[in-house]
Amino acid sequence: MSGYGSRTERWVATRWPAIRARGMWRFVLVRGVALWGGLMLAFMAIVVTLQLGPSHPRLPLVLAIAVPLCALGGLAWGLLTWIFTERIFHAIQQQKNTLP
Repeated sequence: MSGYGSRTERWVATRWPAIRARGMWRFVLVRGVALWGGLMLAFMAIVVTLQLGPSHPRLPLVLAIAVPLCALGGLAWGLLTWIFTERIFHAIQQQKNTLP
């Protein structure tokens, strides 16, 4: 598999089939919503708490608004990552099929 050009292409060629086999929604929910969205929520919570202070009366409201926004951001990130990785994967498969 050393015939692939970029590091991304090598990663997609070797690791993506196993991830892909688990399904799109598992990927989107685990890596998108839970991981990406969760990390963004934690980062935002820390920054907002440091900025406003832990006793600010609007802190719970700001954090309550951040939860669905980070979840939607994670959903979008997961879906877009899946779509673009699938494109790369299919291009690699076509390239592999056309090689003599």
